[in-house]
Amino acid sequence: MDARYLKAITVLPDQDKVCGRTLKAFCIRHRVVLEAINSPFLDIKNDTVIHPYDVMIAVKVMSTYDKTEMVKPLSVMEHYELFRMRYNKRRLIKNAAKVIAAITESISYPKLWNKNCSNKTSDKIPWTLACVANNVRNGCSLEEAWTMPEGEAVWMSVSHAIYNGANIDVVSTDDESMLDDFDNIINRFKGSDIKN
Repeated sequence: MDARYLKAITVLPDQDKVCGRTLKAFCIRHRVVLEAINSPFLDIKNDTVIHPYDVMIAVKVMSTYDKTEMVKPLSVMEHYELFRMRYNKRRLIKNAAKVIAAITESISYPKLWNKNCSNKTSDKIPWTLACVANNVRNGCSLEEAWTMPEGEAVWMSVSHAIYNGANIDVVSTDDESMLDDFDNIINRFKGSDIKN
């Protein structure tokens, strides 16, 4: 069975505790809210700068599935945590790393063969909405489609699309391993000194 699939469906609902809050499994709703506020956690690079406020807002968003809770003003405790991160760089790094780990844990997607084709209809809507809509159309409740771990939602959406006739080929981790072995054999063959 595909290791990426197993990872996607075995994400625990509650993740690590950060800034006094328990993070939920990262879901499409979390992604859309963090995209709306341009959170640096969605595009981590070597030069990405993360501020204490970025961590606090990501924690606030990722610790609930309730949109109303996500947008409430910071509490006294949250302001205190913000203060602690401002003056303790080690604490800031530790909390940022926990947020990154919680996101990474929940985004195990299927690997697809690249066919260099595009669907003009789906190019006009965000992939997150297409994923939610596909899962709802195929039996998930709207809330479940928005809040299941993101990797699981993507796997379900891809499987629904395949079942409904989409021409999608998934590369399993077993296939990848066989391809790597084949590449290694070819490279050894090319590197050997064969005389005719």
